[in-house]
Parts: sequence; structure tokens; C-alpha cells
Amino acid sequence: MKKINPHILESDQHLRTLIDNFPFMVWLKDVDSRILAANAAYANMVGVSSAAELTGKTDFDFFPTDLAQQYVDGDQEAMRSKTPIGIVIHIKDSDGNYCWIESYKSALVTDGKVVGSLGYARDITENIQREKEYQSLVESFPNSVTRFNSDCERIFLNSKNAQFFELDTESLLGTTPTDIPGGNSAIVLEEKIREVFQNGLNQNVALEVTMKDGRQKIMDIVLAPEFNAENKVKAVIAVGQDVTESYESQKRINNLAYYDPLTKLPNRILFLEQLEASIKKTSLKSFSFAVLMLDLDGFKEVNDLLGHAVGDMLLRESARRLESCLRSTDTVARLGGDEFAILLSNIHENENAGKIAHKILESLKKPIVIDGSELFITASIGIVICPYHSRQASDLVKFSDIAMYQAKKQRNNFQYYSSEMTQKAVERNDIESSLRRALQNDEFLLHYQPQINLQTGKTIGVEALLRWNRHHREMIAPDRFIGIAEDSGIIIDIGQWVMLTAFSAAVKWNTGLEAPITVAINLSSRQFIHNDLLSTIKLALEQTKCNPRWITLEITESLLLHDSDKIRKILKSLDKMGFRISLDDFGTGYSALSYLNKFPVSEIKIDKSFVQGIVDNPDHGLVIQAIILMAKSLGKDLVAEGVETVEQSEFLLKLGCQTVQGFLYSKPKPFNEIVIL
Repeated sequence: MKKINPHILESDQHLRTLIDNFPFMVWLKDVDSRILAANAAYANMVGVSSAAELTGKTDFDFFPTDLAQQYVDGDQEAMRSKTPIGIVIHIKDSDGNYCWIESYKSALVTDGKVVGSLGYARDITENIQREKEYQSLVESFPNSVTRFNSDCERIFLNSKNAQFFELDTESLLGTTPTDIPGGNSAIVLEEKIREVFQNGLNQNVALEVTMKDGRQKIMDIVLAPEFNAENKVKAVIAVGQDVTESYESQKRINNLAYYDPLTKLPNRILFLEQLEASIKKTSLKSFSFAVLMLDLDGFKEVNDLLGHAVGDMLLRESARRLESCLRSTDTVARLGGDEFAILLSNIHENENAGKIAHKILESLKKPIVIDGSELFITASIGIVICPYHSRQASDLVKFSDIAMYQAKKQRNNFQYYSSEMTQKAVERNDIESSLRRALQNDEFLLHYQPQINLQTGKTIGVEALLRWNRHHREMIAPDRFIGIAEDSGIIIDIGQWVMLTAFSAAVKWNTGLEAPITVAINLSSRQFIHNDLLSTIKLALEQTKCNPRWITLEITESLLLHDSDKIRKILKSLDKMGFRISLDDFGTGYSALSYLNKFPVSEIKIDKSFVQGIVDNPDHGLVIQAIILMAKSLGKDLVAEGVETVEQSEFLLKLGCQTVQGFLYSKPKPFNEIVIL
């Protein structure tokens, strides 16, 4: 018998020790899948005491038939393959516990001939469990998780991501953001992903998505790098949160904070922010802009007479018309009530602001049809230029407001601001302050202008005209304070004083007269709207014992244009009480003749602007002739105002107007200077 070299035996022993201490399972099998050699880890896994017990055994000796057959088939496949074969399988160990095994097999070749298979395996149960726990965590995570490769392709995503896009997972895997969902924000997202690959730094980005049904969705995304063993970015992890609801809530909050809920226009806060931003641009020499302050004339009357619902519709329509007159770079805001502000950006020439203002006025004065009725509205606009007038936002707002009040004196008009207007605004405030004390200081008085019958030359009536002796030492012209009294509401208290005073005068004049004269009193629209006018008049009659047939109540035609049931009822009640209703300044407004028969109007007053040019201007003569013919056909009496010459008087008499008043016959005088002929 040949003696074995002890060095070889020692070498084999070292090899066996190495294999047995190897943490993985290692084995050799012949071509029939019988075990030729295996280590202790393998023996421990199948439940035998030593590796020697494994020799000559097959997988059928240790595993269920179907599982053993699967292992044997893997051996055969490995022996046919030129490269190692790796699989992950689920097996049951000797203790009856299931575990996951990662196995690699390859052909065992000796002298160029396949004589069996070689394999090793390791228990990866803990790894699998950790991976499943990770997957479970990712799937149950309330946010979207996506893994991107360097081509910005999705190589992993959780169900939350698929739910956000309302697609299945398979449809998204392998796609890029520009594939799905596409759009500008998707392009930005890909740019950010590439930045993370380049610099390894986190990035934040918002992805905006338009769904097939047009809905908008928004995802707030944090991009984080995933590093490999060499500390290079191998993938980018995107964690996204669906912020659509919070975005919509924020949008609603933003709208409430910065937009008018009625007209959907920017409000005062947003307008002032945009104004400040425009002011900063004026540092560029070529940049200038205009601020237009706009107020709707007579809106308060519409709102109070026809109701807030109609007023709201009027505001919305006015807002739309304003927007239609502006460029996309301009801003129109509702500051409150019927006040709007307009910012005209980069106007180049100052007069361009006036052109836009004229365009706006033309648009607004067109009839507005609401519930089948036509409403007429005009506007007053104040204009200020930045930086010409100021670079301070507070100045621009104040100056444009001052210019707007100057425009309001003429209505349907615009005015550029000038420094002189500031002084006028100071005077206006001073007048308003004094007005509030004038009644209690007994500073008001009435002057009366006679109304003459041209055929008889007799005085048949007078018009009561308000005068103000401020502080009992300065007479203030009516055109300086009546408008302020109207705007401030002081006119209501003044109107009550006028009634009592004029009614008392009518009683004194008519006591003992066979042919009584009438006293005409001007009624403000405010008295109809903000006061219980009928009760006020009844109380005045009771206190003065005045006969209503001695009184003519003058109203403006703008009051009738709103076609209000409230106004109609009040006028009919006054008519039944015996008052005469006169339509003042006829021809200066819209002159809607169709309204005359809807209301109990007894008399029409021809405005002095037509009378003064009656002799020299044929057009004025034709207008007055038309008014007289119309009045006669409708059975209305006529009074012509502002007669200053004999020629005017004769012309009116010739046309058929028998009653006049004017400086030709008498200036307005105090009560004790009026002589009734």
C-alpha cells in the first residue's frame, strides 16, 4: 500500500477546516445530483450532525419531493450553463422554519469534462424581511415615493404615486416626468433631478399636473440623493406630498385677502402692493405710469332705490367694462363701494391716460340692462402720473382721489391732478366741517325767485333757493356747498329745515289771497332714499298748517331713470296729497320721455343752458320748441329758467311757454323783499 504524504493530509485538513468555518453552505454534487462533499453549514441546515453523513445523499433525502425536484433541475441547468446560475428560493429548515436562501450554482469541470455541479448558498431571510418591511413602510407611507435613475426614468414607485396620477404602477415605471404628466413643471422637475445627480444636494420642486378632466393637482416634492459604495449618486429618491387641497385652501385665503369677492377684481391691499412695485420701476428713466381713481356717479341712489342685488349686478357689469378697456399689463381694483382704482402701466405719454379715461367713460355710460330694465350710470375719474406728480404711494392715491372729486363736479368727466386741487380739497373739507355746524348756528336762509306769467305779467309762484351765510359773515355760493352737502348726507337735515321755512313762507303769502301763489322746493335724491320723506313732509305740513296745493316739489330726471317702485309710490302719494311735482333741469340728462307718463309729473322746467342761447343758437331754439310740443302733448305745464333778456322772453312766449323766471324779472331775494303782484 502506497504511503500518503503527510503534507497532503495536512493540506486537506486545512481545506476542510476552511470550508466548515465558511459562513455559507458549500457543496459538490456528481452528475446525478448526489452529494460528494458539503460543509457543516449545509449539514446544519438539513438537520444532520456532521457533513460526513451527507455523502452520497440527494436532495430527495432531505426536502419535500417537489422542492427536491426543483433543486435537482437547477443542478442540471447549472451543468449545461457556461455561467453561474443564481436563484432565491423559499425553503423549510430542519426546525420546520421557513427561510429564504440565495443560491448560486455552476458546472464542476475536470479535464474539460463536466463531472458534477458546485454550489454555495446563504440565508438571506433577514435581508428579505428587512426589504419587505421597507416595502411595507414605503407602501403604507402617506406620501408618494419614487426612485429615478440618471435618465430621469422611474425605476420604482409606491402606490401613492400611482394614485396621485390616477394611473396604475406599470404605466408609470420606465417613464420620465416629461412623459407623464408633461408640461413646464415636469421639465423643471427633470432639471432638478439632474442637479441632484451632479451635486448630491437635496432639491425642492412643485409639480403641477392637469388631469384629463381639467382638474389641477399639485405635488410638493423633495429630491434626495442615494449614494453607492463609492459615494457617488446612483439614484434620486423623490418624496412627494399631494398639496392640492392645501393649495386650494391657500388660494381661497389668498383670494379673500387680495381679491374682491363680488367683482373678482384685486382689492385695495393687492392694488397698493402693485402700486409700490410700479413705483420701484420708475427708477428706470423710460418708465412712467398713471393711477386713475374712479367713482360711479349716482350709484348710491341705484343701490338704495333698487336694492343691493341690483347694485351688485351693476358693480359686476361695471367691473367687466373696465377690464375690457384696459391692457393685460394694467390693473383695475375695487377699493370698496362704487370706487375703483386703475393702474396704467408704462403709459409713455401723459395724455394716453386721458385717452383711456375717455374710453372708460364711453363704455360705462351705455345703458346696462338688468331684469329687463335699462339703467344709466356715469363715472368721474381723477388721474395722477408717476413720477411726474409723486413717487409716494400715499400721495398718488390722495392726489387721484382729489382729482376725482374735481371731476365729480361735472360728472361723466375726468380730471388730471394739479397742485391747485389740493388747496381745493382743503377748502372742501373746511366747508364740510362748517356745514355740520351751520344748522345749529342758524346760518342758512332762503331767497325766493319769482315765476312770472308772460301773458299777465303777474307773479304766480316763487322758487325757494338755499343760501348760506357762513359764520354770519361770508355768503357761500350754492355750487360750492350743495354737492358737498349731498355727498356727506347733511342735505337731509338741511332739506327738513328748507321745508319748514318754505312752508311757513307759503302760509304767510297765501293767507287772504284769492289766487294763491306756489312755492317751489328742490328735493334731493338723498331725501327720497335715506329719509322717511312722506313722514317728514306730513310733519312739516302739520307744524306750519300749509296747504299742499301751495307747494311745488322739484325733482331731477335722474331720479326717474332708475324706474323704482319706491320712488313711484312716494311721488303718487305726494300727488294725492295735493303737491305739484316738477321735473327740474329737463334736457340736461338722458331725457327719457317714456318715463314722464309713468310718474305723476305736472310740470317740466326748461334748463337755463338752453334758454340763454335761444336767440343766437338755432339748435337751442329747436330743442326748446321740441320740449314745449312734447309737454303740451303730454298735458304738462312749462317753466323756463334763466331768462335774462326781453328777446328770450318774447321768443319763449311765441313758442308757447307762458311761465318764466330769471334775472330779467328778479334776482332771488329774501322773503321780506318779495312783492307779490
